[in-house]
Amino acid sequence: MSKSENEDASRLHRLDAIAHKSFGLFGELHKPISITTLDEPITVRVADPLWPTWFQREAALLWNTLPGHLTPEIQHIGSTAVPGLDAKPIVDLMVGLSEPGRIAEVVERLERLGYESLGEAGVPGRWALRKRDSPQHYNISVVAYDGGRWRLNLAFRDFLRADAEAARNYALAKWRAVKGGADMLLAYSDAKHAIVEAIVSKARDWPTMKA
Repeated sequence: MSKSENEDASRLHRLDAIAHKSFGLFGELHKPISITTLDEPITVRVADPLWPTWFQREAALLWNTLPGHLTPEIQHIGSTAVPGLDAKPIVDLMVGLSEPGRIAEVVERLERLGYESLGEAGVPGRWALRKRDSPQHYNISVVAYDGGRWRLNLAFRDFLRADAEAARNYALAKWRAVKGGADMLLAYSDAKHAIVEAIVSKARDWPTMKA
């Protein structure tokens, strides 16, 4: 299967291309976990109104830990940021990095909070981390602040918040994937790849991308 635009490093521009180069160099020294170790069991649950509260609590912890001049903004992204959307009970946070070459300073602080580095994990220009040793589970995407990845993640969220039918279809695709046996992360991601790409395509025309 050919790479999607989201997975193709050759399509990165400006800030994201700089971030990809910086993250690659950092990864050579830091050695994040392998793609096979990345795989994990998953569940999908009915939307929980407490998910935004989980985000607020973790974001407050990050604000107190990360250097503000390097991380000017933290956003709640992904399905748990869309009211009423069924999802994995894992809250996704996006940390904007103003100087991608200083990724080490941010990752070191996040790892001290119990986060595990996953590296770019198939998404060039994004350093991924996860926390699983707490009652609430979290993922973090560190991306170039106000770059294309930053804007697209916000547009994806905002499009689903505004389009109830798209959100319903996305939820149905998630349940179909799990009921079809995709109960591990990598298989689950593959099973809903087509609908994610369709949403991404529409999100690219969303006002957030042009703000």
